[in-house]
Amino acid sequence: MQSATATADTTATPIYDESLPKGRVADSIACKDGSQDFALYLPVHYSPAQAYPCIYFFDPHGHGGLPLRMYKELAEQYGFVLVGSNASKNGMQWQVTNNAAQALMADTKSRINIDPKRVYAAGFSGGSRVASSVALMDGGIAGVIGCGAGFPNGGASATSRFDYFGMVGDQDFNLIEMRQLDSTLEQNNFDHELIVFSGKHAWAPVADFHTALLWMQVHAIKEHLQPKGDALVAALKSDYEKRLAAATTANDLVKVNGLLYSMIQTLGGLTDVAPEQKRLADLAAGNAFKKAAYTQYILQQNELQQQQQFAKHFTALDDKWWTKKTAQLEHDADGGKTPDELISRRLLNYLGLVSYMSSNHAIQENDMPNAELYLKVFRMADPQNPDQCYLTAQYYIKKGDSMQAVASLKEAAVLGFSDVSQLLSDPAFAGLQSDAGYQEVVKKVRANAVK
Repeated sequence: MQSATATADTTATPIYDESLPKGRVADSIACKDGSQDFALYLPVHYSPAQAYPCIYFFDPHGHGGLPLRMYKELAEQYGFVLVGSNASKNGMQWQVTNNAAQALMADTKSRINIDPKRVYAAGFSGGSRVASSVALMDGGIAGVIGCGAGFPNGGASATSRFDYFGMVGDQDFNLIEMRQLDSTLEQNNFDHELIVFSGKHAWAPVADFHTALLWMQVHAIKEHLQPKGDALVAALKSDYEKRLAAATTANDLVKVNGLLYSMIQTLGGLTDVAPEQKRLADLAAGNAFKKAAYTQYILQQNELQQQQQFAKHFTALDDKWWTKKTAQLEHDADGGKTPDELISRRLLNYLGLVSYMSSNHAIQENDMPNAELYLKVFRMADPQNPDQCYLTAQYYIKKGDSMQAVASLKEAAVLGFSDVSQLLSDPAFAGLQSDAGYQEVVKKVRANAVK
């Protein structure tokens, strides 16, 4: 299905860069001032004679090409330009990140015919906070697609307004945060949506990002930013109906309520939503929904309390306590289907986050005894996380064991570690440059980066 998202540019045509590649992801295109580089996807039929909507992507590890490869077919289908920042990474100061984002947008707008009314930002994890920060500070962003994390602190009360589509996995430790943000956005008069997909803390699956892109375009139609498109409205309505059917089958009344409300808010005035209005009223009047909403609230409060206890007492508890606790959570998470099982899985993933931060800090402070303990907990909580292996390699380097360090780096690469620049610039591994095993790791990490 095609939508007429590209519009004729009736103003004097600037001189755009016609040498940029089309129909493929270019991983590294330098900004004209040399300050940074970015990944780019231009649709096959991109023409500088037309203005195109554009999404700027922010990945927490600076892998600009990663989301572009995931979503390029959607860009092709709907005629979007995709730009991925390679400069924005977790750990940078907000002002530095925003300055880099502004420079990136200025550079690309001077070289690509981007519709100034249809500029969007998208991000995952820390990159999601960057995308929201750019929208809050820039004021020229039509919408944000935030995955796995919300706004910077206090952002939802800002005066800037933009459409916001949130996505989060049902095993993501930030699920509660995303639900709380969704409620705050409602109170602060944002046009917003939140969908929960099946998965962990990661970029959303293509099918769910497709939903977000349909939603953004339908809102652009309502806001007269792009031409009316009945096919887009019908496609979004069909998507809502499929999600409603699944939630109804699962007897998830809270999700049914949220979907009905969103359908009415988003599609009202564009298509008939009278049946949904009646169903929503009937649901709200019944005791079953009220009971389900209260149960979810209690479960959420208990989960939040356990997260806070993990963070507060993490460094005070020994490995025997954490061994028992992680085993209990793993047992309780088995199956990963029921609300209680998913809560246990999210708590394990949250423990992995706390372990990561504590391990990293201990290694940087040369606190080797505690680093060893925290890394052990990290491995128990999240054994498939490549960051655990990477930090273990740093730990072994500081212990003077280069052989074990290389072995840990190899394990990180097997698990999918893909941050080439971090690996090559990490001073901890400067002494391994001539090591054959290390060079094998670099090769594998490079391959991971372009998957």
